[in-house]
Amino acid sequence: MSETKRIDFLDYLKAVCVIMVIITHYDWTDKTSPFFTMLINMAVPVFMIVSGYNFAMSNRKNAEGKLKKMYGWNVLKPKLIRFLVPFFTICIIEIILLYIEDRSIHPLRIFLLGAYGPGSYYVPVMLQLLVIFPIIYVLVEKNAKLGIAAAGAANLLFEIAVKVFEMDKYYYRLSIGRYLILIAFGCYLYLHPEHRLKKYQMLLMFLVGFAYIVAVFDFNKDFVIFDYWKTTAMPVAFYIFPIVVLLFRKFYHARIPGVFGSLLVWIGKASYHIFLVQMVYYHFELGGRIMSADWYVAVPFNILVTVPAGLGFYELDNRFIRKLKQVKHYVKAMG
Repeated sequence: MSETKRIDFLDYLKAVCVIMVIITHYDWTDKTSPFFTMLINMAVPVFMIVSGYNFAMSNRKNAEGKLKKMYGWNVLKPKLIRFLVPFFTICIIEIILLYIEDRSIHPLRIFLLGAYGPGSYYVPVMLQLLVIFPIIYVLVEKNAKLGIAAAGAANLLFEIAVKVFEMDKYYYRLSIGRYLILIAFGCYLYLHPEHRLKKYQMLLMFLVGFAYIVAVFDFNKDFVIFDYWKTTAMPVAFYIFPIVVLLFRKFYHARIPGVFGSLLVWIGKASYHIFLVQMVYYHFELGGRIMSADWYVAVPFNILVTVPAGLGFYELDNRFIRKLKQVKHYVKAMG
């Protein structure tokens, strides 16, 4: 599982997950059904596992897994450009829309705190991940079990600190601390492909996570910690990770032929841009009255609007970055 070439399976996963994100951000009357708690709401945990995997792949390829190189500008710059160029574009679009609607505009809040719309915490979380990931990488690479245990302990301590210091929910959502074990799981998948979790280990993990989901959503059980975002709280990682492992084992080298497979890969590559587009779409209710229609009308409509718009945004962004590189090479050649 450690090739550095692009893996179609990862794009398939991201494509499915971003569509699940669009689905869950529709104004459903009931999000506590098993369909949501055990499937649709798993989109973000899967994204975090895949992020840990992709970051590990990138850091091994571009920094040889060395801590100092991982913090080097040559490694960080491409990641910052990839995250910030489309994000700043979305921020400007949101400022324009706020102006058109004669609403309050707080540029610093938009640029620094993830802009507006469902999932707007994602960019601040990813920027924090750039800072903390090299440490996770080194720990997991040296000793998989101890590295995951350390990430899990840090995740748990963060949740306890949230409770003890009564952190506001708004700032909690912006913190990478709540996803540390998911990131470590993804990092482990890439760095230690030779490790095979035993069936009983996977089953035990799954049952722990499954028991948490059932207790919280079927029996309304309240825990001392994990008060915020229960659908993606730390125990959920133990439910989804064995499922992801099974998917990796079964489909890692699979390729879906034809137009459908190519479309899924394209959507997977553009998943970040699609995610940003759906933020704007939902926050500013760009779907108009159809957004409040019955789900079987509104949800397909939302997907058919945000996915193509995100794909177009992705292609424009790629073209812009290519132009920047051409200018840079030209200036360098002239200088």
